Amino acid sequence: MNIKCIIDNICYSSKPQGKECGAVTNRMTLDTAKEYSIEEIKDSILQGKTIRPSYCGTKEEQWKSQQMFMIDIDNEANLSDDIILNDYVKLVEGKKNKVRFLVGSEQHRSYNDIINYCKEINLIPNFVYTSFNHKEEQHKMRLVYVLDNVITDKDTAKRIQLYLMDCIGDIDIQCKNLNRFYYAGKEIVFDSGNILDSNDIIELSKDISIVSTPSKANKDNGSEKCPHNNNYVLNNKHIYYCGDENPPANDKKVKDNNYNIKAIKNRDIKYLKEKLNHPHMVFNNNQEFCDYIFKEINLGELLEFHYPKNIRCIFHDDNNNSAGIIKQPDGTWIYKCHSASCGVSYNLLGVIEVLGKFRSRPKAYKFIREIFNLEIAETEWQKEQKEIIEQNLRAIDTGELEKKCPQAYKNIKSNIKYLRQLLYIAKDNVTTEKMTDDEDNVLFFASTRFICNSMGIKEGNIKEISKKNTLFAYHKLLNKVDNSEVPEDLLKRSQAISINSPDDKNKKYRHVNYYSIPSYNNMLFPEIEQQGQAWKENNYTIKGLSREMFFRKEGQKTADWLYPQYKQVYDKQQETIVDRTTTYRSDKRTEIIVHIIMWYFDEINYCLEKDIVCEIVLDQELRIKRSEAERQLKKSLPEILDAYGLSRIRANKQIKEKLGIVAEGYPFIIVKNDALETL
Repeated sequence: MNIKCIIDNICYSSKPQGKECGAVTNRMTLDTAKEYSIEEIKDSILQGKTIRPSYCGTKEEQWKSQQMFMIDIDNEANLSDDIILNDYVKLVEGKKNKVRFLVGSEQHRSYNDIINYCKEINLIPNFVYTSFNHKEEQHKMRLVYVLDNVITDKDTAKRIQLYLMDCIGDIDIQCKNLNRFYYAGKEIVFDSGNILDSNDIIELSKDISIVSTPSKANKDNGSEKCPHNNNYVLNNKHIYYCGDENPPANDKKVKDNNYNIKAIKNRDIKYLKEKLNHPHMVFNNNQEFCDYIFKEINLGELLEFHYPKNIRCIFHDDNNNSAGIIKQPDGTWIYKCHSASCGVSYNLLGVIEVLGKFRSRPKAYKFIREIFNLEIAETEWQKEQKEIIEQNLRAIDTGELEKKCPQAYKNIKSNIKYLRQLLYIAKDNVTTEKMTDDEDNVLFFASTRFICNSMGIKEGNIKEISKKNTLFAYHKLLNKVDNSEVPEDLLKRSQAISINSPDDKNKKYRHVNYYSIPSYNNMLFPEIEQQGQAWKENNYTIKGLSREMFFRKEGQKTADWLYPQYKQVYDKQQETIVDRTTTYRSDKRTEIIVHIIMWYFDEINYCLEKDIVCEIVLDQELRIKRSEAERQLKKSLPEILDAYGLSRIRANKQIKEKLGIVAEGYPFIIVKNDALETL
């Protein structure tokens, strides 16, 4: 891609001064314009050459076309009453009415701040370079934007320039001039190569309106700035930016024209219900209701913003477009302010709570239901199932579960908050129809993404979710349900949600799992504790959890119970579906682990667990990493201990002395069962 612009032929190592400035202007005439590649433009800047990004002469009236736009940020501003001078805000030398913001002040914006902000508002420059006067204590930079097509209409180019200025905010106001040139700089600190879609940027900037100059009387009364939003008069014209064709002259804040915002503040249900005119809808449960209001209701439309990606924040006194409303990858609409002094991030509920000053969340939800004409149905059966889950939570919170099932509670204690969250997910997903498993336990489904988000776990960590759920399932606090046990209606509904998931890039996160929640009561407590004891006796740890570990230790029945979705597998050799057992690779590794343990017994009658891992890693036949070796040992060890009459114990001082162990601390060791009495 080549861009027609004007580049000076003289190189400077610092900002030109005095007569040099005039000489630069005289050299950069219209007839010196040429086409340059973006790489040539960047090289010229680093060589010290001044650049005019437009195909334009020394006057703006000579403008011909433009494909590149630049913005100057110098962390300086005119002194005003609200600016307080301190160690980080100082007067510019030789200019009594201008201040500079240094690193440490709230107003200072580093180039990293600017770059991150541009990414957040999806307005990414092609590259950014620091100017000659850039210093570590005061960042000065220029943002360079490149379009995919040339702009040949002057007003369109002007709107684009002003739109970019308005979005970035706190910029050098002289950037507004299309004939402006920009001095070279020291370093390119960001190089994305991003090219903006010209059609998109034209559409976004179309509400930047160019209107007639105010009368001299108005100008004398201070209308050097636009009376609507404080923008400056531009070459006998002035501009304003707003969603309205004719904004009221005395209304300085665009947000004050949004009547829905006023109605939310006043909790005016009647006005909003009539204005929104939303059709009546009934939801089966609270989760369906929440999914709808957070994902299907456009927050930007509710707040009446025509271009919601770049708006003035409605939660603080904002002179720039610091906020935006965007749709998250999971489909949720989020209002976010990027200002350091505000920084709020709200979904629909958060916006309603804060604007309406609701101190009660149920009242905020009720307000949302009323203005959008929504309803959550609730049957007697549904109420009963919710009561079961609430009683389960009470058993956890009052200490009843810990008292009745001490070993089981000890096993899950570090993950108890995740169990509570699963119960809340189940409660929100109880349907109006009777949906239970074969034992009449309340049944619900949830995608891996949803569980990750609800538990505050990184979405990519699917294994961590699986292990926690298996931990709870083993202790009979949660049931994993096979698809064959799921009612057909629920199966179809959950599959539809999976298919329509917005996350097409990571399809594994869309997988829907089925669970049921038993009632934690005196009939179940003995079974829970029995599983807790088995967990301890089998030396299980959450780190080593896998279907294979349970298969090797307790057999296929237990493995299928805990991993119902992995009961069967396709056998390529037999070309048919068969029951899943263990893999050849895993069997081979297990065989080698046995040989390692037996070799140690022949030599010293015991072996350290960590030594086994080291030997596995060093084995030339296996060639596996340490983390994989540790996982394989966890899978295979329970079966090996049973088969060969061995025990895994923690060494203490006495055992170390007796066996001559020189390892630091008190490591786990493998010994023969008949040797336990002598230790």
